[in-house]
Amino acid sequence: MSDAHGNQSGFRAAIKHLRILGAKKYYFLGDAVGYIPSISVVQDLLHMGTDIKCILGNHEIMLLEHNVNSEKERVYQFQTVRQNITSCLSKFVRSWPTHRRETINRTSVLFVHGSPNDFTNEYVYPDTDLMQFNPGDSIVFMGHTHHPFIRSNNGTTFVNVGSCGLPRDDGRYGAACLYNPISQDLKIIRFPIYEQTKTLLTAYPTVNKSVYNLLERRSHSIFGDLL
Repeated sequence: MSDAHGNQSGFRAAIKHLRILGAKKYYFLGDAVGYIPSISVVQDLLHMGTDIKCILGNHEIMLLEHNVNSEKERVYQFQTVRQNITSCLSKFVRSWPTHRRETINRTSVLFVHGSPNDFTNEYVYPDTDLMQFNPGDSIVFMGHTHHPFIRSNNGTTFVNVGSCGLPRDDGRYGAACLYNPISQDLKIIRFPIYEQTKTLLTAYPTVNKSVYNLLERRSHSIFGDLL
């Protein structure tokens, strides 16, 4: 999972569906905060303990480093998050690495928020030229763009898991990836988040209109399996 951006209902929907489909371990690829000024996803991640591994997204880094200009602050709303986040939660987020490289059932897997070349900030879209990447891993899991895809190039399968809380292709459906390390099956799942997100946003009247615009975005071609 990746890019919840304060949408606890989307994050919890992803966990629920992945668990039903048999997931045993969970990875969160960053951006628990930003856009919706809530710390609830960070709280959920902490409560999951060792059941989930997290990495930093660009929004966590902007939050921790206070590195946002006034124009972006109006959209990301980190100041409200800073006012509400506890020292325990802040320490928890600071403990996340920028990437993880693991061997899972003899398969080398890289987890990043951005790309194999820039773990945090580079965007890899469905039409990005993958020839520029040579990670040396069998699978690379990414987030950041909010556009899910599964593509292969030069012996590596690149998986953008999309966004569980703020999808940019179609605002009705959150996204996550289910990976079976035994069969090597990879599947992007899409699940309804529209109504729950609309209800959630009523509690945050300062949310920027761009969030509502994303929620109303529609696509005739939705990547992944609709649940």
